[in-house]
Amino acid sequence: MPGTVTPQQNTSDNSRPLSVDHLYHAAFSKPRDPRSPEYKAGVRAALAYRIEGKRIPHLYEPGTAQDDAYHAGLAEGHGIWRATTSTVGGAA
Repeated sequence: MPGTVTPQQNTSDNSRPLSVDHLYHAAFSKPRDPRSPEYKAGVRAALAYRIEGKRIPHLYEPGTAQDDAYHAGLAEGHGIWRATTSTVGGAA
């Protein structure tokens, strides 16, 4: 959330700051169930909100499958943020 202190270190390398790209890549570079582009866009949007303070855009018509996937991705992105900040001692 805006105003939330962003931890400056990640859990595996204490010299690298957290970034949207780093967390996004970590989430999708390992084997997992396939996800749609809309889902992945939601993950990226949530991470950008948490790390960079960017507003979360509304890209899809409410009630569509694309919008549902986007919002599911937002939920995962927020979960990634909470898990990451809890392991590095930041605020979630």
